[in-house]
Amino acid sequence: MKALLTFLMLLACAARMPAGERVTLYARLNEVLVVELSDTAVWEMEKGDCFPVIAYKESHTKLILRLAGTTFVVPAKSAAIVPEKEMQSALESYRVNVNNYINGFSARWRKNAEAGTPQ
Repeated sequence: MKALLTFLMLLACAARMPAGERVTLYARLNEVLVVELSDTAVWEMEKGDCFPVIAYKESHTKLILRLAGTTFVVPAKSAAIVPEKEMQSALESYRVNVNNYINGFSARWRKNAEAGTPQ
């Protein structure tokens, strides 16, 4: 059922977009989750945080989401696709998370550089 709703939502978005324009779906987390990013960093994601959907995995039971240049996997039941009318707030939420990620990444890099630890 969830897959059908997502498919219909994607069709509705695509019908309104001019040809060649990219459609990005965002997912909003329904709960606090601790995730491992593809760069091996571990982050606690808060309920309500929004991220672009990269793909579904394992028969739509998992979502692959993006945070800046990394990805992470969450159970599909832990997130909901953001409706088009809430897309602006989803984008703002995502920008805050990207900013936090970049600041955290640079702080870790600086700490390792000062300690002489390999990056």
